[in-house]
Amino acid sequence: MNAVPPFALQHASQRVRVAAFIGAVALWLAATASWAAAPQRDWPLVPPPPDARSYWIAQYIEQNTVPMQIRGFETDASVAEVVRWYEAWFKDKVGYAASQVGEVRVLGARMGIYQVTVQLRGTPGKTLGRLASAALYEEGGPSEQERTERIGKGFPRPPGSQVVSDTLSFDPGQRNRTIMLTNGMSVETNALYLRERMVLLGWALLQDRTVEAGTRSALVFRRGTEEMVVTIARQEGSCFVVASQTTPE
Repeated sequence: MNAVPPFALQHASQRVRVAAFIGAVALWLAATASWAAAPQRDWPLVPPPPDARSYWIAQYIEQNTVPMQIRGFETDASVAEVVRWYEAWFKDKVGYAASQVGEVRVLGARMGIYQVTVQLRGTPGKTLGRLASAALYEEGGPSEQERTERIGKGFPRPPGSQVVSDTLSFDPGQRNRTIMLTNGMSVETNALYLRERMVLLGWALLQDRTVEAGTRSALVFRRGTEEMVVTIARQEGSCFVVASQTTPE
């Protein structure tokens, strides 16, 4: 399989942690979106626990080129009770493993071509959950190297930048892409680099604002019917660049 080589069972806990991190980034980028125009897939059915109140977070996204689906839920049951319920549900699944990531309990296993992850966090009087399915094991999919090359492709990156995430999502009538990267440059250096590079790529600069004593900047570009909003912020010694591009379909 080309997309991601199968993991040995002894590495299941590490796989669960990776899936939890991917899911957390995807949640941050996708929390308020609608996915009506998304491609259709045969997703696995991951049930919420009995009496839980469930809701969609993302019916379809591609997080760092990996197709994902994410549902949230909340229940009055304790984390321990929910863990026991999912342990019974996971018992016949391939590569089941559980792990603790900070305050979040993470359980996961493989279902066909999908890695399924359940994330649980306790709050006063209730448990909050996230159910994520990621298509990691598709036959004939891109290789790991091809995935790496596609992440952030087409967006100008200042020297020394690291791409944190590249998320593709869908709203009715448009496709959305959000790229997040970080580097050690100043806000203004990042803004200057992006102004020049984006213009060379055929984008027109519509807005350019630097605020909060130079610690935050916002740029708006347009190319034909496409629009891109770039925000740059400095935090704890690093600069974070988030570019959100919308393309009508």
